[in-house]
Amino acid sequence: MSTLASALKSGGLLAPMTVSRGVGPDADTVKQRIGRVCDHMWESVTLRRVTEAAWLELADVANEAANSNWDGYGAKSVDPSACRQAERFLAALSTTTPVPNVSVDPDGEVSISWNNEPDWVFSVSIGATGRLSYAGLFGTSKVHGTEWFITEIPQAVLGCITRLFTSRGAVA
Repeated sequence: MSTLASALKSGGLLAPMTVSRGVGPDADTVKQRIGRVCDHMWESVTLRRVTEAAWLELADVANEAANSNWDGYGAKSVDPSACRQAERFLAALSTTTPVPNVSVDPDGEVSISWNNEPDWVFSVSIGATGRLSYAGLFGTSKVHGTEWFITEIPQAVLGCITRLFTSRGAVA
């Protein structure tokens, strides 16, 4: 953690109140709630910076795949509309969602994936029109499907992301 981040967390804007004139159980409850809000805000700010790193990774992989045959095996160049859809997808993720890996598929779509263990993975391929093709492996259970990303991430996809990080495969 940087010096600035340490200073902010220990006594800056997002630090919970350490001194209070309140007395009694209600004051303790308020102090605890303020502490939880500050902790949540701190996580969101921290994760927001990491999420922005995913956007930068998207820009990097899109630049690398800008020309046909970028992989040496005849891959299509990345579709700029798929990149815009991927940016929208990343922006629609909750700030508490672990940061995904971003890559370009040989068909020109953008792939966003999360890996916890070799047998606990989830991936979404985002097309130019907002079509989401997804697949997941949750231990011995497999899931796959197609949904459409219009204004928010479809529940089927969110459910898989949630499952990945709230089940046995979640990394502590």
